Amino acid sequence: MSGIQYLLVERIAESLTTEMQTNLAQSDPTRAKVVKPYRFQQSPIEDHIYLAISPGDPENPNNMDGRVTLQEMENLKMNFPAGEIGGGHYWWRRGIITIGAYFVTKGYTQTKAAGYAQQVRGRTEHYAERVNVTDLVDEFGERAYYLMVISSNFTEGGGPENQYLWRGKVVWQALTHRVY
Repeated sequence: MSGIQYLLVERIAESLTTEMQTNLAQSDPTRAKVVKPYRFQQSPIEDHIYLAISPGDPENPNNMDGRVTLQEMENLKMNFPAGEIGGGHYWWRRGIITIGAYFVTKGYTQTKAAGYAQQVRGRTEHYAERVNVTDLVDEFGERAYYLMVISSNFTEGGGPENQYLWRGKVVWQALTHRVY
């Protein structure tokens, strides 16, 4: 399997695993317990900090991939030729990183839980934008050039005092070129 979205998701997961698990001490309260491609399916109580990287956004099906000239695409002040006759087309490939920081069994104060959660979010955004994708080419000749974070949200939920949880997502997009 080597579609460009598959390759992008796998590369983001690999990179974030290194930066948010491997390079952090087991005792770090902001260390991700799970970093995985596609849907998070474990218990957020046990695996209290998790990242799940997906192509597209199941909660927002209008957040679609599209050619760089697609009318609904954000104006990022970046101009690319839509394509060349006989040469191919540039695309924005989009996806999300779902983030969960469930501090329901840790006994943290609201302020401490919020600080840790925002550190997880900041680290996710920081390292996601540094994922190198320039060597990715799928079996159809589509090549990735650049990955960026374009938006994010992270909101607090939870129940009684000392049981705080944060959920959100980081939206990414990658510039690719399809050759014909």
